[in-house]
Parts: sequence; C-alpha cells; structure tokens
Amino acid sequence: MPVKEKGPAKKREPRRFPPSLAGSCLRYAVMDVLGFGRLIDPESQQAMREGTDRHKVFQQQLLADYAMARVEVPLRDESWGVSGRMDALIETPRGPWVVEYKTVSEERFRLVEESGPILGHWAQLQLYLAVGRMVGGSLVVDQRPSGERLIFHAEPDPVWDAWIRARINQVKAFQTTRKLPSREVSRACLSCDRWQRCFASEADRQNQVSDHPLWEPEPPVPARAAFQRAEEIVS
Repeated sequence: MPVKEKGPAKKREPRRFPPSLAGSCLRYAVMDVLGFGRLIDPESQQAMREGTDRHKVFQQQLLADYAMARVEVPLRDESWGVSGRMDALIETPRGPWVVEYKTVSEERFRLVEESGPILGHWAQLQLYLAVGRMVGGSLVVDQRPSGERLIFHAEPDPVWDAWIRARINQVKAFQTTRKLPSREVSRACLSCDRWQRCFASEADRQNQVSDHPLWEPEPPVPARAAFQRAEEIVS
C-alpha cells in the first residue's frame, strides 16, 4: 500500500485579543495571547466557579425580563483583532445595548460603590461599545455572596476607543515578535496569576510594588468620568 505523504502543516492563526483583557497590564495581555499558563490558587478557583454559576442565573433572569435579549453573543472583528463573547445583548428602540456582568468580593464591592467601576471592567464594556457599535451599555456588579447589586450605564467614548485600540495594537506588535514587553508594576501585581513571569520571588514582588504601587500604562488611562449609576439595566 503506498504511503500517503503528509502535506505541509497548517499555520496556526495568532490568537485574537480577548475583551476581558482590555484594561489589563500590557505584559499580562501579551502572555495571554502567546498562550502562557496561569497559576490559580484554590480560593480564586472557587470564586470563579461561583461567578460562573451567578452568570448563568443572571442571564436566565435577563432572558425572562427582556423579550429582545440574547446571551453569550459572539463578538469578532478582524480590523480590531478582537474575539470574544458578550454576556448579553438587548435590542432597544435606539439600537443594540450590551450588558456586562461581574461578581466581586464584599471588599471590592464597597470600593466600587465608593469610587466607581473597576478599571478592567469599565475598559471591557468600552471595548464592546466601540467594536460592536452599540448605542450604550450596562455594567452590572453583584457582591458575592449577598447578591447586593450596582448598575452603571455607559455611552460610547472616543477617548476610551482610542486608548483601547492603542493598547491592542501594542499587544499585537509584541505577539508578532513573540517577545514580552517591560513590566507595568502596580498593586495589581499582588493578585496576578502570572506574577512568577515578572518577579524573582514573593519578596521581590512585594518590594517592587511597594516602590511603584500606581499603574502607569502608556498611553495613560483615560478618565472614567462618563459612568452613570442606574437603577435599571437598560435606560
């Protein structure tokens, strides 16, 4: 029997940028698109499982409350290089309205209540608004385990649009060269599940963050002045 020769191996397409990383450290985002692993501790794993369960309950309630709602809606755009799924999309008389749902600990919930949305959550919502050409969107934040809720409304913001696009382009440039960018050290490093790729030891991480606690990405993060507290998911 003649042996069939194998053809040339198919070239794997570069991984597209995940919307959840819109407000992340540049180095972390590059590690993600290059396929670097994560070290997730048991407490974080439990929080992720609980968050997934709450997501499902929230989405089912949304489908019951809004006749024109869809959940787990794909979002893919070649010009942006983005691919992911939106938690929910609601068709309104004004146009499509995106809904992003998050669960957080009580400590972080109180911080959001006092100071507004977590930057990464807000950046992800702004990415959806820009890439999906939405008329508006909601960020729904529930506290674990009480279920206490905060809702923020947002409109498309060209300043955030430009910032997110610039960050994604930086990620794609490093992805092409398969090199990691410099660290963007901040307090977020203390809860990072890839920190071993950036610091020699736990003590090194603590010292570096103590010396540089504030995140200073390039370009600088825009202001979040446009967020609005709301009572209802759709205005």
